[in-house]
Amino acid sequence: MQNYFLRHNNVAYYHILVIINTIILHKREFLQDIPSPVQILISTTLVTMIVFLETLLLGIIYPTAFLPNVANGLPQTRRIPEILAQIKQQHDQKQLKIGVTSLTPIQGKDVPAPDDDSTENDVDVLSFDQILDHFSTDTKQDGKTFKQRYFYTSRYVKKIESNGKDEKRPTAAFLCVGGEGPSMDATALTNSVHCTGDMIELADKLFSDFDWNIHLFALEHRYYGESVPTSEINMHDNDLPGYLRGNSDSSADGNGDDDGGNVNIDFTYLSSRQAVKDIVNFVQSEEAKSHIALNEDAADHVKWITFGGSYPGMLSAWSRLLHPDVIHGSVSNSSPLQAKLDFQEYHERVGYDLAYEFIGGSDECRRIVLEGHAQVVEILDTVVGVDGDGKESEDEDGLDKLATLFNVCGGADSLRVSSRNREVFVGDGLIGIPAQSNDPSCEEEMCNIKGLCEAVLNEQNTDTSQSSMEILAKISSAQIGGCMNVDYQQYVDYFGTPTLENSNDRSWLYQTCNEFGFYQTCNLDSECPYGKGYHDVSRDLAECQLWYGISPENVEKNVQSSLEYYGGWDLTPENASSFEQNRFSGQKRILFVTGDVDPWTELAVTGKKGNKDHPTFSVKGASHHFWTHEIEDTDGKEINTARSIIYNTVFEWLWSTDDEITHGEFSIS
Repeated sequence: MQNYFLRHNNVAYYHILVIINTIILHKREFLQDIPSPVQILISTTLVTMIVFLETLLLGIIYPTAFLPNVANGLPQTRRIPEILAQIKQQHDQKQLKIGVTSLTPIQGKDVPAPDDDSTENDVDVLSFDQILDHFSTDTKQDGKTFKQRYFYTSRYVKKIESNGKDEKRPTAAFLCVGGEGPSMDATALTNSVHCTGDMIELADKLFSDFDWNIHLFALEHRYYGESVPTSEINMHDNDLPGYLRGNSDSSADGNGDDDGGNVNIDFTYLSSRQAVKDIVNFVQSEEAKSHIALNEDAADHVKWITFGGSYPGMLSAWSRLLHPDVIHGSVSNSSPLQAKLDFQEYHERVGYDLAYEFIGGSDECRRIVLEGHAQVVEILDTVVGVDGDGKESEDEDGLDKLATLFNVCGGADSLRVSSRNREVFVGDGLIGIPAQSNDPSCEEEMCNIKGLCEAVLNEQNTDTSQSSMEILAKISSAQIGGCMNVDYQQYVDYFGTPTLENSNDRSWLYQTCNEFGFYQTCNLDSECPYGKGYHDVSRDLAECQLWYGISPENVEKNVQSSLEYYGGWDLTPENASSFEQNRFSGQKRILFVTGDVDPWTELAVTGKKGNKDHPTFSVKGASHHFWTHEIEDTDGKEINTARSIIYNTVFEWLWSTDDEITHGEFSIS
């Protein structure tokens, strides 16, 4: 893997950064006789200086660069017609591998098998005995464990005896936090959507340019991939992982209050609270220490930095917040720490992105999309008495027109038979809008906001007599390629039946019901660009009841409980009084990086929203944690500046032994 700075052609730029970073990394030698308050002032000035210079230099060298490839991450709305079309296609191919509603939907290319000389071959795929229930008060549960996968490489470690120097190299451990999908494999420590552009590239830089040893780890999240606890109460289904086996002995949320719905699954030990404890227990485990001890005398004193994007970014931040004695610092990318039941702001941000000129949007594009949906809603609103009771519509011609125009599978009857089908049709969009996944450098048709808006405006210019609804119908046809399946019951049945193919998605859907909400609605009083009033939170709450036996009342309580437990974007946990000193130290070394196109930024710590005691950075024109991807030649100055801020902030953390740390919001004008 090439060093980050060597990718830049400007030699002067490289040497300037090396000089400044050397000053920062060795500042203690220069400042040891200066009073502490002055040291803090000088440290703050140095970090500010390097961020400014890197921003300036990147702007000079790359004034017209593009942003990088699309990032996968927190759950963007997958329109149900798209989901059903993908299920059908992949069933036909006997190759199900969808990422439907998880925070990190599968998209893009399959990861190729590594060549013999690939760096993937230096990654060890291992497992250790993780505690099953970190919060157990039941003596019967004490000592129970499950196999949790982790990944390790010593690629950026030079053994002491081969160093050729008397003094030891400074050492740190970086942990890439796993989340909801796609499942981790050895590429997590080589090149994946998880932690490449920030964690791995920083390790490369520290090792190559500053003689550091960096131990790289990645930890798979429980109930995802292969890190699945088994269930003792249903061992007869031995062909399935434990959490796919039905749990008939208790309700899905573990409180025994609910009627189990269609399918009860043993998700008892799936939660972010358990996952945060998993991180801490892993860092303190003999397995993790043994890797470091092979090259170091005192593994207990090595500083750990956690990295994550999306939901793993939330876990990364929380592991530092709640356990500052174990986790030295955290980089939290695109992480919505403010759990919310009814997340209507998601689609509102999607609508605003349509008019964001910096990424190719326009007011006219947004107007056509809004107007087209409003025209469809006007027709649907005339339909009465068709909630499956067989009554006739007052506007049969209107339904027939819509079904024909948008090529609805099954024709008007599919819209007539169920109000849920009509919600599926228009509530999450007649067309797909790639806001969260916006990739300015992609080449496929309508793969980003710019391409979509160009297609919309081209249709308008081709035939000025077309209505906005008719324009959207043509866009929809080009996106789907076949008929639009609006069969809500088929969708419910698919996710109500646990399989190996939908296991990751079902795990994440359970977590939304049990912890976070995050339901992306299109309410009447919102600025949603879709069919307003055709997706309210009642639909999502009904799915929680149906799939997991968690009642609407309990879903609401669960979201509130998560807010209180972690403190939301204010980062004030409910039990702060019991660890007042740790609370404040835990807050001080967490860096939040967000993209201003990303709908999930609406729930993230940004400096303007949430706690203001942290370094934050908003990446102009970027969507969901783009900067964690592999560095590409097409990466623009905004993305490169974000990476530089991450690198230099972590540099400062690694050399700090107390809580001296720069605060405040970095911004690019």
